[in-house]
Amino acid sequence: MSDDRHSGVEFGDLMSDLEDEEYPRSADDVIAQFGDREVTHANGSETVRELLEPVGDATYDSADGVRREMLNMIGEGSVGREEYTDRGVQTEGEDFEEESF
Repeated sequence: MSDDRHSGVEFGDLMSDLEDEEYPRSADDVIAQFGDREVTHANGSETVRELLEPVGDATYDSADGVRREMLNMIGEGSVGREEYTDRGVQTEGEDFEEESF
């Protein structure tokens, strides 16, 4: 499996398989062919079917259009913990001087 990751979402081989298809393609066509394939993100995984069925009769001009639609449907689910940072914590009232590296 290839490592195809965008915005915290792991598509695996799905994107290269979508790129091999001819466009335009309807959401129904994509679902019929790839609906059982899963994409994973910080909060779990979802199938292409789960992501694209709600969009109805959308049509995509490219694999990138399908990818953008799936990212939109996942939304904040791909981000992980809200307001998480590994850059340290600033406590309220603490003097903070921005440092440039």
